[in-house]
Formats: sequence, structure tokens, C-alpha cells
Amino acid sequence: MIDKPLISFDYAIKYLLKNKGDYDIIEGFISALLATEGYKPVKINALLESESNRESGDLKKSIADLVVQDEDENKYIVEIERSFTPNFMHKACFNTSRLVVDSIEGNQDYTTIKKVFHISLLYFSTQQMKKPIYHGQTIVHEIDTAHPVTLRIANQGLVLFKHQNIFPDYFFISIPRFNEVIHQEIDEWLYVMKRCEVRKDFKSPYMKKVMERLSVLKMTTEERTDYYHYLKEAVHSQDVLMAAEEKGKAEGKAEGIQEGEERGIVKGKAEIAKAMLAEGASLEFIQKVSGLTLQQIEELQKS
Repeated sequence: MIDKPLISFDYAIKYLLKNKGDYDIIEGFISALLATEGYKPVKINALLESESNRESGDLKKSIADLVVQDEDENKYIVEIERSFTPNFMHKACFNTSRLVVDSIEGNQDYTTIKKVFHISLLYFSTQQMKKPIYHGQTIVHEIDTAHPVTLRIANQGLVLFKHQNIFPDYFFISIPRFNEVIHQEIDEWLYVMKRCEVRKDFKSPYMKKVMERLSVLKMTTEERTDYYHYLKEAVHSQDVLMAAEEKGKAEGKAEGIQEGEERGIVKGKAEIAKAMLAEGASLEFIQKVSGLTLQQIEELQKS
């Protein structure tokens, strides 16, 4: 059984987007996040096909790709993904680039590109990450100043072309780094992501509906089964191995780089073995895949 009153927020996004009546919850989260960088509230216009691209479904793994519109009728694309890998920036760069290309219809040219907001929900933290939210974007500067410049190109003084703000914005949210102190609306959303619950003192107008719609107990048997399957898939993700290796290396540096690498590899193998044990795989098969000894696997099984 799940010991949290609400389903995990990454799954909730997929779950809520099945019903237009629940779009306002996702809109509330996106708007609260964008507001931290001065952007206006948005509404969802359409859903783009997610978790699929021409190379392989495993390469993208987006939770949702959305077309949104703000109060000034500016349209943007919002991509939301979860990540368990320390290579999340490389993954974000690939996914956003692919999304930009795929969003252009066959009879359109690249001038139809819409600005993309990429949101990564990170279920880990690194030693370098001190805060829960990081934001980045590409800004064009004049070569001799530190101030952004709007480029204008004139064609023989007759036609004026203006380069719009089309470069992607990246938001990386390290959920474990949130200290659970509430200062603004986005903090309430971070609390829900980390604790899977809503506090009574929350002021966001969306939190009452979050508590009602994301309750595990209010899910149907079929919905709950799908949710449990989703959680198991997260455990089986290959990214878990990479994260375990990285953590092992970081912990081992205090005792020596070589020892750290070895501990990282062993931890990674153990994570894979645990996942396979949970699925009922034979000890011999687990030994072949993980490279662990039968004795090591039996000890994991006992624990």
C-alpha cells in the first residue's frame, strides 16, 4: 500500500490531463512557476503527443507537452518531464530540441517556432545543488555590454524584421532540496511534490481541488493499479542505476576516487537486483544480469 494521502505529482500531471475539467490544476502549477521569472499566468490550449519521438520512446519520456496561452495571447509550448539521472541537462537539451522540430508542421518553416518552457522534476539532488529551483535561458548580448539586446535587421531601409524571444527557458526543480518553508505560491506546489499532501494553511486557490482530485483513496481500482504500475516502472528505470553510481562515487571520494567508483558500481548493481527480486526473477537470472554473486543476491533478498 502507498502511505501517502496523494498520488505523486509527476503521475498526477498525466492523470489530470485526461480530463479538461482538471486542466486548471496544471495551469495553476505552471503559472506559479513561470511567475517566479515574471511571466504572466497561462491557460492550456492543446495537448501535444508526448512520450513519443521518431527515434525511440525511451529517449524522450516527457510527462506532458502542452500548448499554452497567456493573458496577452502569446502562445508557448510547455514540456514537463521527470528525471532520475544526473545527466538531466543533456536530456533536457535533447528533448527540447526535438520538441521544437516536431512542433513545426510539414508546410511550415522555422519562423513558426514557438518559445518552449522546459520543466524538469528531479527526484534527486547533487552536492552542487543548494536550492530547489534553478532557471536558465539563452540570452543574446552586445559584445561589449552585459545587457540583453533586441536585434533588428533592416532590408534596405524598407522592411524591418524583429527577432522575438524564442529561445527556450529551462526550469529544474530538485524536489528533495525543498526545505518545506512557504514564502510564495510555488512553495506550496513544491510541498505537495515532496510530501504528497496539502497543509491546511495553504492559500493557493488550487489546493482544495488538488486534495480532492489526487487522493489515492478516491481512485478507482483500475486507476490505482495503473498508478502502482507507474511507480514500479520508476524503480526499474535505467536512470536509477546511473543515479546510484553517481551517489556512490560522490560518497566514496572522501575515502579515495577508486573506492568511490567501486562503491558506485556495486550500489548500482544492487538497485537493479532489488528491482528484479521485486518482480520475482530467478536468482540465477539476476546473477547473470547484475554480475553479483548468489550470496550477495540472497543477502539482498533477506533484507
